[in-house]
Amino acid sequence: GDLDALSDAAYSRFGAVHVLCNNAGVGGAALPIWMQTPDTWRWVLGVNLMGVIHGIRSFVPRMIAAGDPGHIVNTASMAGLLSGTLISPYYASKHAVVALSESLYFDLHMVQANIGVSVLCPGFVKTRIGESDRNRPESGDFGPASTGQMPSKMRELIEQGTPPERIADLVVQGILDGQFWILTHPEMDSSVRDRAESILARRNPELPKLPAPSPKTVPE
Repeated sequence: GDLDALSDAAYSRFGAVHVLCNNAGVGGAALPIWMQTPDTWRWVLGVNLMGVIHGIRSFVPRMIAAGDPGHIVNTASMAGLLSGTLISPYYASKHAVVALSESLYFDLHMVQANIGVSVLCPGFVKTRIGESDRNRPESGDFGPASTGQMPSKMRELIEQGTPPERIADLVVQGILDGQFWILTHPEMDSSVRDRAESILARRNPELPKLPAPSPKTVPE
């Protein structure tokens, strides 16, 4: 409903939408999968996965009908290409966004729509995703905010992450280049390659190697 209203407002004011960015995301609790509550699963999947789905359903039919060139950017994560510990709802949601983005690319090609698709898979970006519980509804289907805290190493890596403005520049370039995979942190390419090779070799999973946080500087 809200995204339908946003679509109505955008088309009413601007007459067209040529670039659609489905970018909402929350982190969820850092807990083993058997301790993740159904409320947390509903919240994380509701925002990270259903948010993208609702964006597609509210805007893409109109974009196709208009017949103008366009582009859709779905924000996933390197967590959509790799897996790890403690934030299973986040990993699951981002893997799903990668898969649906590929399906969207093929479906648009099938109907010969002049609309490109990109899936954005960044590594660590300096955002407030580690504090996403601040936006979690206290009632309804999502329950109270969780007490599971993000691991300190991951919090440090986010704090030291790439500025969002740099990611935005890479997204614009990806749209101009018609690039499906927008992977903004090439230092993580080797982990994606290792995972793909381990799958083909039928090896058991191994945790991806994360960059080490920069040492804290101590004033003299």
